[in-house]
Amino acid sequence: MDHYGDEDISWLPGKPTEPLPGDCCGSGCTPCVFDIYEDELRLWEEERKKGPPHLRKEDESASDKDTKPVLSSAQYTSFTIDSITRVSSDTAIFRFKLPSNKSLGLSVGQHIILKGQVGTESITRQYTPISPLNAKGYFDVLIKIYKDGKMSSYVKTWKVDDHIEVRGPFGQFTYRPNKYRRIVMLAAGTGVAPMLQVIREIVLNEEEETFVHLVYCCRTYQEILMKSTLDDFTDYWNFTVLYVLSQEMNTKSHRYGEQVHYGRMDETLVVKETSPVKDDTMILICGTKSFDKDMIKYLTKSGYSSKNYFKF
Repeated sequence: MDHYGDEDISWLPGKPTEPLPGDCCGSGCTPCVFDIYEDELRLWEEERKKGPPHLRKEDESASDKDTKPVLSSAQYTSFTIDSITRVSSDTAIFRFKLPSNKSLGLSVGQHIILKGQVGTESITRQYTPISPLNAKGYFDVLIKIYKDGKMSSYVKTWKVDDHIEVRGPFGQFTYRPNKYRRIVMLAAGTGVAPMLQVIREIVLNEEEETFVHLVYCCRTYQEILMKSTLDDFTDYWNFTVLYVLSQEMNTKSHRYGEQVHYGRMDETLVVKETSPVKDDTMILICGTKSFDKDMIKYLTKSGYSSKNYFKF
């Protein structure tokens, strides 16, 4: 039985685990893993003070529940898994249910936090939903399962009808139509998720004149995530995509007309795809910690300043 001093807290989920110094990438993420930890600890303390759920008084009316947002950045909300769709050997789309007339309430580029419980340890991870922002009745999250990942060990257990704790929205990215002449996106793996939000916002707006170019790094052609969605986007005049396949030889497995680069996303390629350096160009970055650092290093060397790139 767990105790907090002499207090029985066995009904509480595990106390949040403080991140290790190396868990922070040092790139100024909002929120940072340490910000999330402080918030988690505060929420945990608030739950402890409220006491066991069965002893609390329910003071929220049905009408209040109908009008309030479905998502809160201050506390967790439980959502039910509606379906699980495998899109690669280690990645799946998890669809969560929302009230039929409700949308998640995110703005372009914003993300959410999902909380997991592994043993007595409470863990969190940030994800950007890939469903349209105005989708009602559901939202989709693209999640990759890592062999030794803490959150992955929890996600592996998820089944349809399971309840998952979510809070948000978070994120400092803001988008204003036609602010930039060109947006170049540098993404790897599930880092395509926030890019989908931005691409969709631009190509579906008939007043937009911004040109969007996605440089998307995957290991092989078969592991390109959300490819059918990206194929649909290429029907629009102002979107193009280059697939960078880091672990596949030139086997011509791609479709006719597709732009494919076989090899790594190195400095030469990044400079080529982001040139020329102009103030009316914005670079968006999202991938692994090492991928993000490499992209920023290459961009800085080529002449871009921090005001011209944004890391999700």
